[in-house]
Amino acid sequence: YGGTMELDKINTRINMQRVKGIVESVPKYFPDLKPEIPALDKIWYGFRPSSPDGLPYIGRSKQKKNLVVATGHGMMGLSLGPATGLLVSQIIAEQPTEIKTDSFAVR
Repeated sequence: YGGTMELDKINTRINMQRVKGIVESVPKYFPDLKPEIPALDKIWYGFRPSSPDGLPYIGRSKQKKNLVVATGHGMMGLSLGPATGLLVSQIIAEQPTEIKTDSFAVR
């Protein structure tokens, strides 16, 4: 139904208060849905890698020339996915990119 985000080191603990908050908010937007709080082993979570300045890393690695990096999109991953995919395909094909990628350089 949704997700939350916390800035922290990598951990795999599930915060049940956050799960409860998400589940309890569903009927506010979908009155006919009244989901139950899922069992701990049914809860899915994922990480949202973010860079320190909030900009994703997109570009060719300086150390490994056959490695193209596209990470650090944080909570904007789905929104930026299509544009990132286009840039990555252009970088791999060694074509000019649609936009300047200097701000996204892998350092």
